[in-house]
Amino acid sequence: MTTRRHAVLLLLGSALATAGHAQTPADFPNRPIRLVVPFPPGGAVDTLARKIGEDLRRRLNVTVIVDNRPGAGTIIGSDLVAKAPPDGYTLLLNAPGGIAQLPWLQKLPYDPLKDLQPVSIAAIAPVALIVPSTLPVKNYAEFVNYVKAHKAKMVYASLGNGSTAHIFGETLNGKLDAQAVHSAYKGDAPAMMDLVAGRVDYMFNNVASAIAFASRGDVKILAVAGNQRVAALKDVPTLAELGVPDFELVGWFAIFAPAGTPRPVLDKLHEALREAYRSKEATDYLASSGLGPADVGIDEFTRQVADAHAKWGLLIKAGNIKAE
Repeated sequence: MTTRRHAVLLLLGSALATAGHAQTPADFPNRPIRLVVPFPPGGAVDTLARKIGEDLRRRLNVTVIVDNRPGAGTIIGSDLVAKAPPDGYTLLLNAPGGIAQLPWLQKLPYDPLKDLQPVSIAAIAPVALIVPSTLPVKNYAEFVNYVKAHKAKMVYASLGNGSTAHIFGETLNGKLDAQAVHSAYKGDAPAMMDLVAGRVDYMFNNVASAIAFASRGDVKILAVAGNQRVAALKDVPTLAELGVPDFELVGWFAIFAPAGTPRPVLDKLHEALREAYRSKEATDYLASSGLGPADVGIDEFTRQVADAHAKWGLLIKAGNIKAE
């Protein structure tokens, strides 16, 4: 009996040692990686995720599975990753809306700052202030004068309650004392349709969409958010340049891992992702999509996420922004 129990213990110990060895950071990765995308298939984020996944597959020599988990404003997918084992095999691709803004708008089943570890910024996604081409203004200064002459008569669009477009739109509304009415849409397409038709007077939207519509003469781009001009819009000033504060924040698409993931694993992922973003395919895709590159270390990006969370909170509170 003792001999049998001793044999069982030896086998168990051997199995545990083997399992432990299989999970050591030095061996990472040795099985498929799942990249969770909390958005529907076919969109810009999904496309970016699949390009990242394919490049990681080549660099790390493992299968990368893109797992679309849309719903509840990215909560479903983010919660899945936040509660996954912290081993580097389950990653999240998300934007500030689901990480830095959402905690101020509703109660979450996880804490983005405590339960998710920032790994790498895949792309910078700036937003632009746009107006319909029929609005009789050529630049931001003329827009300000137009607002003053049409106080309480204007409408601004957003991509939904609590979205970046809503937060920035209401922030500008307050700064200009426009007393404009907020019109929330379910996504980019219907909002842009009404903007082009002149049923709304201004909105903030991603640069890629703004450029696409401006190239057809449907909208005018007056300014961009952030501290730097957008490469594809070199003649368009930032709001900061124009002396308008509180629009320094920019959007991004970034990779997160569950909190507690070993640093050697994070470092390996970060380096592989960094090289992936530098590939010609990636840089060409970013340029064609109106997105910008970023090269930020793990620790710096972690600080940026915390800083963005605090700053978005100030804007949300100042604008009395509600999710519903």
